[in-house]
Amino acid sequence: MKKWTIFLFLLVASCWVHAQSMPDTAIVTSVDTYPQFRGGVRGWNRFVQQHLNVRDLLQSIDSTSYVDYGLRQTAVMEFTVCEDGRVCDVEIVNKSKISPEFAAEALRVMKKSPKWTPAKKDGQGVRTRFKQSITALLESPN
Repeated sequence: MKKWTIFLFLLVASCWVHAQSMPDTAIVTSVDTYPQFRGGVRGWNRFVQQHLNVRDLLQSIDSTSYVDYGLRQTAVMEFTVCEDGRVCDVEIVNKSKISPEFAAEALRVMKKSPKWTPAKKDGQGVRTRFKQSITALLESPN
């Protein structure tokens, strides 16, 4: 009986330790503060300007894409901001409204994003979904 009690105690203890070390993967929808790009809107705009490669995009896009999608394209990105500010699970919610070339470039830029300030609930960082757009004017400068 003593061996079973010790075994049961060790089993419960190891399960508790394992559960404590696993991160919470639940998405929190009701938060006290929303996630924010460090540097705010200005910081976001600066980040996109520095990383969006419009020159290569202009060379890769064909005239049909200009007609089908227009010169001004906006990719609406939806992603998870984790409790530590990491960005993951990035997807484009309006993919049918932008050219495939721009969609690929917008995803590339979003995946380079530095950590954000995470959402907070009761003073703690929590995982939440967020939307942010990337807009490009696809015309050659004169």
